[in-house]
Amino acid sequence: MGWCGFAGDRRQAKVEVQFQNIDLREVNMFHLHCGRPGVLGPILVDFALTGDLAKNLADGTFSVNLTDADIAKTLQSGKGAVGTFLVGCPVVPGLPAKVTTLAEAEKIARSGELYFNLHTYGQTYYGYMRGQLAQTAQP
Repeated sequence: MGWCGFAGDRRQAKVEVQFQNIDLREVNMFHLHCGRPGVLGPILVDFALTGDLAKNLADGTFSVNLTDADIAKTLQSGKGAVGTFLVGCPVVPGLPAKVTTLAEAEKIARSGELYFNLHTYGQTYYGYMRGQLAQTAQP
């Protein structure tokens, strides 16, 4: 189970994901992607760039506060053709401009096109577990 909540000013977002029945020592990547349900999409945030991934996952709950800087780090991590296609979400599908702010990311989230993807050593490419984000009423 997981969620992503955006602050009112869109300068911060809180992410929290709880994992059960998975050997967290097998995790090698964890990302926030953009893409419709059932569609593989590019990486918006690489959670390994936000801190020590293994340490954050150790108790079964991943928690992080995101800023625009986390999106920028992910964009900067993509190199060459791989980076062009696998890193950075388009602001508008089909156009080259990429999301650089949480305000833009929230628009994608509201359209139902963000998902978490947990990758393991056995399922590195497609990922082991995917969780599409859906808009819900605030508590």
